[in-house]
Amino acid sequence: MILLDTHAVIWLLLTPDKLSKRARGRILEARIAGEKIACSPISLYEMAYSAFKQRVQLPASTEDFIAAVQAKVELAPITARIALCAAELPAPFHGDPMDRIITATAIVEGCTLITKDEKIRDANLCKVIW
Repeated sequence: MILLDTHAVIWLLLTPDKLSKRARGRILEARIAGEKIACSPISLYEMAYSAFKQRVQLPASTEDFIAAVQAKVELAPITARIALCAAELPAPFHGDPMDRIITATAIVEGCTLITKDEKIRDANLCKVIW
């Protein structure tokens, strides 16, 4: 499974050229191989909240955009194990709860996370591609 960070999901749907060449290549490889491409449900919240706060402009209503996301990628559930892992990520990992859940999902699921987020990449807690 490949897990996409929130911005990676948005860019994949709206502006794929913003994804790194390496990230685009890995997503293409996964699609060809029939590998699961997913995001955390917390990313749906981040997208909806960002649209509500007008931090991101969506080409459709928030509800329609979320439906488009769900048509393109699967949702990796937030399990009790992921919640515990997120709560216990070691310092100096930052305190953003959404990033903690997304990173914990990658750790627990043993999958690759696609993210541009340097804080997540620098933490070296899971396999990351950018």
